[in-house]
Amino acid sequence: MNNNKIKNIFLNYFKKKKHKIFKSLSIINKNKKYSNLMFINSGINQFLEYFLNKKKPKYLKIANIQKCIRITGKNNDLNIVGYDNYHHTMFEMLGNWSLGEYSQNTAIKLAWELITKKYKISKNNIYVTIFKGDKKNKLNFDKKSYNIWKKLINKKNILFFGFKHNFWKIDNFNLCGPSSEIHIDIRNKKNKKNKNGRYLVNKNNNYVIELWNIVNIKYIIKNNKILKNKYLLSNNYIDTGMGLERLCMILQNKKSTYETDIFFPIIKKIENILCIKYGKNKKIDIVIKIISDHIRTIFFSMLDGVIPNNKKEGYIIRKLIRRSLIYSYKFLNIKKPFLFKIIPIFNNKNKNIIKLLKQEELNYFFILKKNIRIVKNFIKDKIINSNLKLIDNKLILFLYETYGLYYFIIKKIANKYNLKIVNTKLIEI
Repeated sequence: MNNNKIKNIFLNYFKKKKHKIFKSLSIINKNKKYSNLMFINSGINQFLEYFLNKKKPKYLKIANIQKCIRITGKNNDLNIVGYDNYHHTMFEMLGNWSLGEYSQNTAIKLAWELITKKYKISKNNIYVTIFKGDKKNKLNFDKKSYNIWKKLINKKNILFFGFKHNFWKIDNFNLCGPSSEIHIDIRNKKNKKNKNGRYLVNKNNNYVIELWNIVNIKYIIKNNKILKNKYLLSNNYIDTGMGLERLCMILQNKKSTYETDIFFPIIKKIENILCIKYGKNKKIDIVIKIISDHIRTIFFSMLDGVIPNNKKEGYIIRKLIRRSLIYSYKFLNIKKPFLFKIIPIFNNKNKNIIKLLKQEELNYFFILKKNIRIVKNFIKDKIINSNLKLIDNKLILFLYETYGLYYFIIKKIANKYNLKIVNTKLIEI
């Protein structure tokens, strides 16, 4: 089942359930009225004014598939990307919402029907987590969700977690509430037999992963206290989210989102351009995954109007470009532009994006070469000519902050001049 069919099944399902289908917003957050986010980071962003009681909704049941970026702030997955099998800087969120129409009971039944009947995910591979309550915040166990789940799934597959995992706060908008999460075990039969999946839920296991989050928004946070909200409490407000990439991983029977039809064509393109092979070396695989993730985010951001620069959204995209290049430099010894050659895999017609990206890459390598020369001269003048033999933490940090040189580059220069260098990971990539 390819990713387009998976998306169509989702949209058609909720359309038949009388939900109004909305299009994805631009990936750039252009409406700063209710949020100061640079990028859209969840499906609810488009509907915040209704949840905040600032505007009366025309439709009470809605659904959409929203492109999201999570690189900055609380929801920042950047340093995980490439090192596990399912986190990304950009993902597509499949979501449905109730604006006073139905409760978490209905939301749970809708989710269950979709994943077991339409997507045909085996019940035996599903684990559900429920909010167990929190004495400190005077919050009760989510009994309503439990009562509906125990009718749908084996009680042994229901787990209870606290504030960290099953109480959801919507960014910095003070909206919050208990959640039910659906987790899927995609391990092989042998591993399932050796260890029950319930012991791997919320343990950062690559093959027992969260798929869908169903939040009952009925509280607000004021002065660090969680309070009942009369407006939300008197209605049924539901916010849900499911990652397309993870759903593809499950339905396409893959062990990584990078092996799905979303990412694997990008990986094949990278293999061809750089003359390397995916799946042969762990370090190289990490680099390839990082590049494939970042270039997808870069392309869709630039498609929506982001130009790499030193300001706001532009700075974030420039950071992704340079991060891709520096990983390639360190682990693959690639010292020339190549990212722009990947773009045609998305769309052959975007010649302006290709041109902009190529120039950005050329500029970075020019600056990098220039700064390496400056740092070599600096080390000669300040270290060698002063009969010093050590480059310490303080100097490494200075060279990084001033010239943008990572530890591995400084180490190369130090080795060239037979200098000792402290073993630091302060500025490792």
